[in-house]
Amino acid sequence: MSRSDQTLYRQWVILTRIPRYPKKISVSEIKEILNSEGYNVDTRTVQRDLNKLSISFPLSNDTEGRKNCWFWIEEASIQDLPGMDPVTALAFNMSESYLTPLLPAATLTLLRPYFTRAHEVLNDRSESQLRHWPDKVSVIGRGFTLQQPTINPEVQRTIYEGLLQEKILIARYQPRGSQVIKDYEIHPLGIVSRMGLFYLVCTLWDYDDIKQFALHRFTQVEMTNQHITFHRGFSLEDYIQKEQQFSYPLSRQPISLRALFDAQTARHLAETTLSVKQTLTDQEDGRVLLEAEVIDTLELRWWLQGFGDNVEVLEPIAMRDKFREVAESLRRIYQQ
Repeated sequence: MSRSDQTLYRQWVILTRIPRYPKKISVSEIKEILNSEGYNVDTRTVQRDLNKLSISFPLSNDTEGRKNCWFWIEEASIQDLPGMDPVTALAFNMSESYLTPLLPAATLTLLRPYFTRAHEVLNDRSESQLRHWPDKVSVIGRGFTLQQPTINPEVQRTIYEGLLQEKILIARYQPRGSQVIKDYEIHPLGIVSRMGLFYLVCTLWDYDDIKQFALHRFTQVEMTNQHITFHRGFSLEDYIQKEQQFSYPLSRQPISLRALFDAQTARHLAETTLSVKQTLTDQEDGRVLLEAEVIDTLELRWWLQGFGDNVEVLEPIAMRDKFREVAESLRRIYQQ
């Protein structure tokens, strides 16, 4: 490899290791990375490379104590190799319209350079029919859309960093319905997005029971140097899918649900099934009998209640009795 090629590849490695602001990397850290990649260079050479690259690329630097730190400026456009093609740009453009109402501002900020680059690619190709494609496609969210609560960007960034590095967090949190802000030692296990809200799944101090904390209720978070105590056997996927913890289970054992739906309401259940063990049987009165094995959760009951008088729960009897109580309560309310 020629000397010019070595310089080119070395500088390319440098560009790929510099983070976007507010994160930074010091010259000494870049030098260590280059040494690990097989480039035996001194600090002066790294500094010279950085100065040259900052002429052609939107890089900047500042001094922290005795360390000189570098970063891509926050508004820097994505420098992609190979370049973003129109079809990929279209995918980002559609993703932007779908994700904007779902993700917190701090996450959208991280994605913004990719969205900006996608707009640039589509606008630069005035002759391409893809430029007008976003005007012909729309994304409709499921259900009624609520306004998202605001998540502190610095809090979110610290929580994500603690989760990534598996470090203990010291946090201040205001529980729902309480005016008191409490202090917690948190061992992060995972992040879950549900219906536009973000939750931290974790344990507290040296306890084993798993908790959920809404990110927008954190007021302050600091990451420590201590590694978390792992919850042996924990699987975020099992916690969500098998244990149904984000559906708020009312029992651990599956139930046999039997419910009568009007024919029109039951149509979509043939295509989007409630469970693997499900049957639909036409009835003489024109309704359809649904029989399925499911976990009894609050989310299941909210879903059934959403159909109003288009569904009649037959079994389990305890669920039917509960729905009868709700119907009676509604009757009293609307008779007043």
